[in-house]
Amino acid sequence: MGKASERQDSPVTGTAADGMVRVSFGADGLIKSVTIAPQAKRLAMGDLADAVLEALSAAQEELLRRAADSRREVDQEAVQRLSRDLEDINAEYLRQTAVYQQMGAEILKRMDG
Repeated sequence: MGKASERQDSPVTGTAADGMVRVSFGADGLIKSVTIAPQAKRLAMGDLADAVLEALSAAQEELLRRAADSRREVDQEAVQRLSRDLEDINAEYLRQTAVYQQMGAEILKRMDG
């Protein structure tokens, strides 16, 4: 999980208003910072509020995407483990079946002999 887990731990930043508004979340899902560039003074208050919400939403969407990717990765690992376990069980079943067949052949041989 090396690179994927490193990326999961990195902060997420959403931007809006041509980069004048930036919101960063930590990997824990908590807001780490909200940055509003001085040039944003020219925006109307409503537009600035909308830009903050847009940046928040963009960052949250990225966090959700990462969480979904992480779940898929974990699910894939579980499938691989299960597959290996089933292969081991099948190999043991075949080994035991061969032993029982050999025992049965030996019993029949003794009965005929």
